[in-house]
Amino acid sequence: MPQQTPGKIFLAEERGLAESDRFRRFSTFNFGPFAHAHKGPFGRLYGLNEETLAGGHALDFTVAEASHVLILPLTGAVTLNCVGPPATTVDAGQLLILTLPAASVLHVKNPFATELVGFLHIWLLADSPVSAVAARRAVFSLDDSPNQLIPLAPVPAPPAARPLPLAVSVGRFAGRHEAIYQPSGSDSRLFVFVLAGAFEVEGRLMHANDGLALWDAANVELEALSNDAVLMVLEIEAF
Repeated sequence: MPQQTPGKIFLAEERGLAESDRFRRFSTFNFGPFAHAHKGPFGRLYGLNEETLAGGHALDFTVAEASHVLILPLTGAVTLNCVGPPATTVDAGQLLILTLPAASVLHVKNPFATELVGFLHIWLLADSPVSAVAARRAVFSLDDSPNQLIPLAPVPAPPAARPLPLAVSVGRFAGRHEAIYQPSGSDSRLFVFVLAGAFEVEGRLMHANDGLALWDAANVELEALSNDAVLMVLEIEAF
């Protein structure tokens, strides 16, 4: 019997919940008011949040340590602002990666007056120090590349910006389609997050909003168990 790749599953039903009349946030890892002994960071990865933001409302996030923040809209769009660059809007079908200095504040706003928007915000520690805000954007279409993982990052770095210590891929699959993800680094850690549907990943059954941390993986085998199943793979360099 093949040996199973070491890993830890993060079930959707065990995520932390924070909400008000402005927002609702499900947190895979400890974040904000959510704190749990078994939801600590996975290497650089210390935040993975599914956020719903009410029309016209905004949230501010204080960046305690220099970080890379990935913004992936699921429905609609969000407008982002931080000290330095002008405000920018990111839409569904785009990934925005911000590199932010310690003690900065990230302002996130729903640009629509009445419609809800949904997005992921994913937080990873950067190599300090970070002196200025940097932004990188990837545009993708799941319709144009079915049944395969689409690499979204790394993307070209802005002038004077450091290379990213991560790679990001997403894919949408029909039922029973398979794929293999091969890490580029032998010491990389992998985190798989299911956005929709169901998958079997390295022998583990995963449903929407489940996450799976993997280490010592030569490659990752995945199979969609439902139609229109979508997942994201983060490959994270070690410190």
